[in-house]
Amino acid sequence: MNWDDLRVVATINRTGSFTRAAALLEVDETTISRRLARIEATLGITLFAASHGRREPTEDCRRILRHLAVMEQASEEIGAILTAPSAAQRRLRLSTIGAIAHFYLAPALPELLEAEGELALSIDISDHNIAMSRWEADFALRLGRPSRGDFTVRRIGMLQFALVRPSDPDVSPLLVAYPEVLMETPEMQALRSLLGDIRPRLETSDLGLTRRFLASGRGIGVVPDRLARTLAGNPALEIEPLEVTRDVWLLSQPHLRDDSLARSVSEWCTRQFASMPPQSKV
Repeated sequence: MNWDDLRVVATINRTGSFTRAAALLEVDETTISRRLARIEATLGITLFAASHGRREPTEDCRRILRHLAVMEQASEEIGAILTAPSAAQRRLRLSTIGAIAHFYLAPALPELLEAEGELALSIDISDHNIAMSRWEADFALRLGRPSRGDFTVRRIGMLQFALVRPSDPDVSPLLVAYPEVLMETPEMQALRSLLGDIRPRLETSDLGLTRRFLASGRGIGVVPDRLARTLAGNPALEIEPLEVTRDVWLLSQPHLRDDSLARSVSEWCTRQFASMPPQSKV
């Protein structure tokens, strides 16, 4: 089997589609289908099965993908060296939610990138869990521990939360909360226990928007304490720490376990959730 065949397998896995794989590899869909059939015949195994409109890797395929990810990474690094020998970089991909990216990672990103000159970090922000089994990311930071998966999982810290509300007792605050689908999260349950079943006037999972709304001094809501700290100097607000937390989990691809650059990224992520002094009431 040659590298071009392996690239076909990797691209089908990444895209979940013959059509999208063909577009990325700049061939037609028939060629992708024919090449995959030849690869499967050579190996004597089925690599992908159709499921809910996607091509999902079989267990046999997943065993191949573990090694293929290492080969793809090496190929990218060799390509970088050949195209720009004096500025070769390795690209690692991290997936997380907006709250973590903006309020926990972003302030310390220069520290990481200056310390690791060969690192090019790609951060994907999404409220939806990426598929680590499809190698869509090298790392992921999540607020829930996955029940299963072929990757390493480690608890690296927790998010604490605070209630932000107007300091003026004459203001009737407008409630901001997550959309209904996220109301079972611990922070929204804490908000409900404090305020009862008051209907939110603003529903959003975008904490950047929530921050601006609360900064007006007219809103009330629960946010991560790191976000609350950015509002602490606002005299129109009162900030009250809550006894509600969510664990932060770091997911890593298993082939990166002994990789020194990946270890640096992992340790950097962990430092961002080191214990901080409790938020005082403002």
